[in-house]
Amino acid sequence: KNKRIRTVMLSKIALVVVLIAVFSPVAYAALGVDLSQPTSLESFQCLRRNGYSFAIVRGYLSIGRPDNSVAGSVANAWAAGFAHVDVYMFPCSSCGNPAGQMETFVNYLRQHNVRFGQLWLDIEGPGEYWGGNQGANTQFINALISQAKSMGVNVAIYTSASQWIPITGGATIGSGLALWYAHYDGSQSFGDFRAFGGWYRPAMKQFRGTTNICGTGIDENWYPD
Repeated sequence: KNKRIRTVMLSKIALVVVLIAVFSPVAYAALGVDLSQPTSLESFQCLRRNGYSFAIVRGYLSIGRPDNSVAGSVANAWAAGFAHVDVYMFPCSSCGNPAGQMETFVNYLRQHNVRFGQLWLDIEGPGEYWGGNQGANTQFINALISQAKSMGVNVAIYTSASQWIPITGGATIGSGLALWYAHYDGSQSFGDFRAFGGWYRPAMKQFRGTTNICGTGIDENWYPD
C-alpha cells in the first residue's frame, strides 16, 4: 500500500513538473550583427547558419554621404533569411546641416528601395567626430531626430555613457527613443547597464566588438526577444 501511495505521489509530482515546463513563459533572445563593409549573400547565409537573426548595416558615412554599398548589403541580408534588417547613420557633425544630411540619407534609401526597420544614429567619438560644444552637439543630434521623424522614419540611438556624456553633457533628448549601447564584456545581458541621458532600460546591447566570422568583419549584438 505504501509503495502504491509513493508511486501515485511521484506521478503527481512529475505531472506538475511537466505542466510548469509547458506553460511557464520562456525567455527568448536574439543575436545579430552590425556591419560597416559590403557583405555578400553568401556571407549573410553563413551568418544566418551561425545563429544570427538580425543585421544592422551602415548606410551613411562620417564624411557626410550615403554608403553606396548599403542597398546591396541590406538586400542580401533579407535574401539570406534575416528576420530584421536595420540601417545606421554615422553623421558628420563638422559638415553642418543635420536636417539636410538626414533628408539626403532617407531619400537615398527610398530611391534605392532599401527596406529597413529602424534607422540608428551612431553617436560616438567625442573629440574626434564631435567638437567640444556640448550645446551645439545636442542641437545637431536633435535636428537629426526631428528630421527623421518628420519623414516617417523610426529613429533610434546607438551610443554609450562614455560617448554620450562627453558629446552632449548627458542631454535627455534621445530618452524617448530606443537605445542600443556598447559594452564589450561578452555578456548577453543588460546586467551591466547603468542609466544615463534619461535612458533607464536599453533595447539592445553590442556585447562584442570586431570579430571575423564567415569572411566578414562584424560586431555582435543581443537583445531579449
